[in-house]
Amino acid sequence: MTREVTIAAIQLPAWTEGDDPAARKAFRVAAVEHWLHQAGAAGATLACLGETCTGSDRVEDAATGPTVARVKALAAHYAMHVVLPILADVDGVRRNVALMIDHQGNEVGRYLKVHPTRNEMSQGIVPGDDFPVFDLSFGRVGICICHDLSFPESTRVLGLRGAEIIVWPTWWSGWGEELCYAVIQSRAIDNGVWLVTSSFGTPAHRAWKPGMTLGRSGVIGPDGLVLSSAGRYVGMALTTVDLDRPRLAHSFSWREENDYWTSVLADRRPDAYGPLTDPAYVIPAVPPAEREFDAARPAAFYQRQASAENADSANAQQNGTAAQQPAPTEQESIH
Repeated sequence: MTREVTIAAIQLPAWTEGDDPAARKAFRVAAVEHWLHQAGAAGATLACLGETCTGSDRVEDAATGPTVARVKALAAHYAMHVVLPILADVDGVRRNVALMIDHQGNEVGRYLKVHPTRNEMSQGIVPGDDFPVFDLSFGRVGICICHDLSFPESTRVLGLRGAEIIVWPTWWSGWGEELCYAVIQSRAIDNGVWLVTSSFGTPAHRAWKPGMTLGRSGVIGPDGLVLSSAGRYVGMALTTVDLDRPRLAHSFSWREENDYWTSVLADRRPDAYGPLTDPAYVIPAVPPAEREFDAARPAAFYQRQASAENADSANAQQNGTAAQQPAPTEQESIH
């Protein structure tokens, strides 16, 4: 039995042309429409576009904007699901949002970027607070956007909610490819998912170099193998995957070959992961120019955590309650 899905990872131009906001917006929207036509004509089941793909000029409403209406019409015309990441107003709030549009041209739902950068937030973009998954005609899809992938928790939540494909629209650049791909591939491996990257392409007359937008839009398999890539320049990577083919692993918890993700779910220990959801482990944001780069600050932070935990333990023992009292629940946490 197979459940094949053909995925188009679209790599739009990383640059914008035009002398005014209307012209720049028209340039970006034209590129979106052109490549959606290409994806639809190629038989894509799912087309994925890059982060804020229509730019920051003339921001639209996510529900009523004309660009959204045009993309919905293309999705219905080609019977193709589309992930449309845009900068938009959502209920009057500026968001970095990805709309999940189904093959009938309907919005199934939307994902609001949970981890916008400090620069984004300084421009008025408000973070989301959830990682939803979307049930489509072929399977379950999750979305995370750019900086979200820096945090393993983002994709782990989507994996736990049953995402089979995670779509990652991004403007990543600057870190160097080895570091970037160590992170990208590990997110697919850790969660046993097909990871779709949608980035942006370098101008054809320029050589790519570190610091430019990463490019290489495509699909990474659950075992971390790069299955397709659009390369450095504008284009599209088309890949067919079988969602009914799990990642099989040997010597993972069991000696026999087994379904990797099933074993992960069986062996997890949420009771031991308390600090992951403890707000005390979120430190104040300090602009880089004001930081002291001598490791004293993070060391002091962890020392405070240890001191607080030791003090509470000592107090409990002094009061003779350590043996009788159960461990605090997440809501009662001392942090």
